Amino acid sequence: MNERMGTVPGTVIHEGQVQNGSSMVAVIKGVVSGEVEIKTAGLVVAISGGGKLPQSDPICYEAQKLATGVAARGGVLVNGGENGGTMLAVTEVEPDITLGVVCPYHESIHFGTKATVNSYQTRKTIISIMPVVVVFPGQVGTLDELIMAIGWIKSLSKQNTEPPKLWAHQYWWDVLDLLHNKGTIQDNVWDKINRFNEVDEILVTF
Repeated sequence: MNERMGTVPGTVIHEGQVQNGSSMVAVIKGVVSGEVEIKTAGLVVAISGGGKLPQSDPICYEAQKLATGVAARGGVLVNGGENGGTMLAVTEVEPDITLGVVCPYHESIHFGTKATVNSYQTRKTIISIMPVVVVFPGQVGTLDELIMAIGWIKSLSKQNTEPPKLWAHQYWWDVLDLLHNKGTIQDNVWDKINRFNEVDEILVTF
């Protein structure tokens, strides 16, 4: 069972943890003031995507399919915990193993475990640094999490630490191709970004 521990800047208002067999994720208060401690073990998958998508959107269905597949493989899930889009879709089908990371001002989903942190930046950082990060179509907030995950790939690779395994939906590849072609995303980082169109392409790797 692979175990990981790390810290990010921020403050935990309410700690949260979920577990499924040998897989778990916890967002807890750090030993040092001003730090959030993150613990993961086993299969931990963060799902990012549009918060405004209607539940009838095919993307919400795909997110649910991924969540169900992760659960069947003994994994746990992390998302932004809000009451809409892919966050609602995922938490609705797998509430017992989904940790929603929220800020105090979010309209959070009434079911599923929550970890509450003090800032939007801390919240997005926690989602983007998970062992596996899957980014579905969305708007600027989702794009921000995608770019943050790419940044963590670069940063952690330099530190000889295992970076997130990133899966970006085909929706984002025109943007990513442009950044790569301009040299903004370097080849050694580009090689670590996986693209997908259907979630079955991801599930077979777990």
